Amino acid sequence: MKILMPYFKRYRLDVWIAMLSVIVLVFATLWQPRLLQVIMEAIIKNDQATVFREGLMLLGLAVLGIIGGIVNTIYAARVALGVATDLRADLYAKVQSLAYADVEKFSPFNLVVRMTNDINQVQQIVMAGFQQITRIPLLFIGALILAVMTMPEQWWVIVVMMAVILGVALIAVRRMTKYFAQTQQDIENVNTVARENLMGIRVVKSFVQEPNEIKKFSAASDELTAVTAKIGYWFAILMPAFFLTANVAVGVAVYLVGQTITTHPAYLAAITSFISYLMQILFAVINGGFLMTFASRAVISLGRIGEVMTTEPSMTYVDGDAAPVAGDIHFDHVTFTYPGDAQPTLKDVTFTVKAGSMLEIVGATGSGKTTLAQLIARLYDPDSGTVLHRWN
Repeated sequence: MKILMPYFKRYRLDVWIAMLSVIVLVFATLWQPRLLQVIMEAIIKNDQATVFREGLMLLGLAVLGIIGGIVNTIYAARVALGVATDLRADLYAKVQSLAYADVEKFSPFNLVVRMTNDINQVQQIVMAGFQQITRIPLLFIGALILAVMTMPEQWWVIVVMMAVILGVALIAVRRMTKYFAQTQQDIENVNTVARENLMGIRVVKSFVQEPNEIKKFSAASDELTAVTAKIGYWFAILMPAFFLTANVAVGVAVYLVGQTITTHPAYLAAITSFISYLMQILFAVINGGFLMTFASRAVISLGRIGEVMTTEPSMTYVDGDAAPVAGDIHFDHVTFTYPGDAQPTLKDVTFTVKAGSMLEIVGATGSGKTTLAQLIARLYDPDSGTVLHRWN
């Protein structure tokens, strides 16, 4: 997250407004069940004045919560969009500063995914973070304290419910984290296959390779589909498991209250508030679990972005006036090997091209003609030897 801190500082005011508004929202959410309990107790006592007074307060709290939620959403979106926009611009500028060899090390397709999909993942977690990162702990702790204060005898119901839900969430997060990393790689593979096919469409059609290209793309697409489906399966399991646990806890609490309602009539009003606080605890745990899952994916994306941002260019250039494009070009015992290749593409090449003259280079496909031109433009540096431009 260190990579994001300078960007958050640019939106300091928006960050504070987003956090303060979520505190207002949590306060309104937590106090509503308490007022509802007071209203129900007043109804049982036929105290119309209290019902009217507390009802107006409940309505005011609801309006306050709505305003807090709207303000929080607006400013969280502003922070997320601003951070993502600035990060994308800086990443693009960093890519422009890299040498051609550095770009090839990542591959252009890989960099496209990092500037689009990975930054979108970061934008989503920033948005969710400023909506939930303050709300979840406040809501969880507040609902837990108020639930125990409302019905102290049922504290163990809350503990058991939380233990089951957290256990399921931790298992799911551990399983899904590895799938998130694989998803990003599979997206790159699909992007690479599609772009290679489009760039070489004439060759594909000339050699009647459409069936092979379709199979190649289908294999990459099927792999992405399979990994995405596994993530979807875990999400599909989580929600029913969470709500089943919560509803069982509610059922147990209602049953236990029913056994003591004759000796504790006040529990009739308290059970409604207790159930509301149970649901708020469940909401906090569920959202915390989902935030952890999305955060694990965003951390992977941040790591991939940081890998590019911390890459030092293999070539540096001194700022100055552009030299006139005229003069001799001299290759002095130049050898060059592409990364990963066992044999050099060019080996001990020496020649001189005089200013104003022409040199024809003939060779088969893959013999190094393009590499030679790229060395002249210094898109790559040779492994050994020198390439000299002698300006007149």
